[in-house]
Amino acid sequence: MTVPLSPAEPAALPEAWMREVRLSLSLAPHLLLTGNVRDLHQLPPAAGGGRPRLLALQDVLWEVCREQGYAALLSLDPLRGVDHVHAPQEPHDPALAAANRRLRDLVRQHTRPDAEFDSAQLRGLLLDLHGLFSGRDGLTVPVAMMIPYAAHALPGDTVLRADRTLLTTVEALGHAAPAIPAPGRPGHQAFGLTLFWVCEQQDQLPSAFPVASDSVRIIRLLRPNIDRRAELAARFIGRVFDDAATAEELEAVAGATDGMTARQVRTTVLTAATLPPGPTVFSDAARLVRVGITDDPWAGDTVRRQLTHAEGYLSERVLGQATAVRKTVDVLTRAAVGLTGAQSSAARNRPRGVLFLAGPTGVGKTELARAVTTLLLGEEAQPVRFDMSEFRVDESRQRLIGAPPGYVGYDSGGELTNAVRAQPASVLLFDEIEKAHERILDLFLQILDDGRLTDSRGGTVYFSECFIVFTSNLGTQPDDEREGSEPEAVTHRAADLLRQFTDDRAGYFDHFRAAYEDFFDRKIGRPELRNRLGDNYVTLGFIDEKSAGRVLDRSLDSVVARVAAVHETELVIDPGARDDLRDAATAHLGLGARGILNLVESAVVNPLSRELFERPRGQGGRITLTTLIPENDAWRPVWS
Repeated sequence: MTVPLSPAEPAALPEAWMREVRLSLSLAPHLLLTGNVRDLHQLPPAAGGGRPRLLALQDVLWEVCREQGYAALLSLDPLRGVDHVHAPQEPHDPALAAANRRLRDLVRQHTRPDAEFDSAQLRGLLLDLHGLFSGRDGLTVPVAMMIPYAAHALPGDTVLRADRTLLTTVEALGHAAPAIPAPGRPGHQAFGLTLFWVCEQQDQLPSAFPVASDSVRIIRLLRPNIDRRAELAARFIGRVFDDAATAEELEAVAGATDGMTARQVRTTVLTAATLPPGPTVFSDAARLVRVGITDDPWAGDTVRRQLTHAEGYLSERVLGQATAVRKTVDVLTRAAVGLTGAQSSAARNRPRGVLFLAGPTGVGKTELARAVTTLLLGEEAQPVRFDMSEFRVDESRQRLIGAPPGYVGYDSGGELTNAVRAQPASVLLFDEIEKAHERILDLFLQILDDGRLTDSRGGTVYFSECFIVFTSNLGTQPDDEREGSEPEAVTHRAADLLRQFTDDRAGYFDHFRAAYEDFFDRKIGRPELRNRLGDNYVTLGFIDEKSAGRVLDRSLDSVVARVAAVHETELVIDPGARDDLRDAATAHLGLGARGILNLVESAVVNPLSRELFERPRGQGGRITLTTLIPENDAWRPVWS
């Protein structure tokens, strides 16, 4: 990246939107300002020289209006009511002096102790301003008024007559805006009254606001671009660190603050001054400002200590998946040392880590996500899980990012955006991702590329501290799609895949990789999403007989521990019964670990529950599973 500003060079040009406001004053009487309207904005140095100035929006608007010969800028302040904000202090022009006297009278007339205007009062104020330019004693210089919280000052879409009348008046005033001779431009006319309507988002305004009228010009204020952020960095670093910024510092701040406001750039520099110095101090400060967390699981030595035994820990949690475990540890290590996406200059805010886990059911995909969560966030932590089979229709995207304005649930926000906003450092699990509607998958393009997502209310949520796991059953469906999810077809497919895994392991992995690529490239036409996943794809194989035995023993031990804790009774499983269960478990490896857990539930837990319900043992009692007798594809246990 090229630094666009030398450390000592001041800004010379106003921002583009300021030039557009200056032009628009002669084109429309109503200017709607949206976007970055609450920020500080940089102006060139004043006539006497010095540094560029940082001003709030109303001060910038007055600078522009004053240059065009305006008498004053009023503001409908929610704290003070109508406020005579800006005017020449000692106007030498009699017309300016007369205008300010008239405006002061109007301000006194409309000043209210509660500073709150209803629809009728606001309409009266607008009509009185309009009336100043009518008649033989009308004003001869233009004035302006700023409504800084237009979305709240104007009524919503209601049936109240006063509200409808106000919005109609706003539109009519635009069409009947008074014209006067333009100051300093003989032969030209200007609008006597200019109204600046200000709100962050245009859709926050009531639908009856005349945005499509020729009397309204919409001007969007963008957040500072990289050049402007470098200028701001030079200004703030010089003040905070009492030293001129170096080119490297400008580049670091400008790059780390992408998408931030000028206020946030200043906060980033102030935050950097509180952190230990180092090559990443500005990017660390930007992360703190952006995400708003101080307890970062990726920082310090905590994750490094965890990663020293991560492979062994994950291998114990997810049995028989050495390849997937090694891949996961690689991704975690890359995240811990801050090199995720280091190959791309535009990857500063990407998620800390991403995994796409494919393979048959029951092989440990979801368990691996749970194990990663425990490793990073503690024993009690669970991944934020989304079952993507619940998002099969396009409309369900509203559950993730929130309903649009006017729809039920708008105020509640989205499940995904709310979860990440509440806990920026999370493990996000998107289970069976291929079942989601393809337009919902488009959301992940922005998450994986930019590390951020805009919710339905216009707020930005950052995923830069998240670890994201996608799971998929692509490649496990029966060859004949008409068979759907019939149990027999699924069982036969699992057996076929198990035989392929046993006889032709390379062919097995190639099969799943081909299904993965075919899904994104052909079925949904989103090869760019597959490209965003990069080399984070991994296929899990079937567990072997040894791993199946360990899964069975672990499951039975869990049942024994639960019986002891709940019933204070000792459960004993004779070796013969355990061997019968092990034979049954290894006979159906195609069903994975989940099949073994289902076996223990049907063969042990369900009959044990009936036994304890009908013949409860007392404290310190004992119950022994001596034998399991097969009966009609089921098991009949014998207890003693």
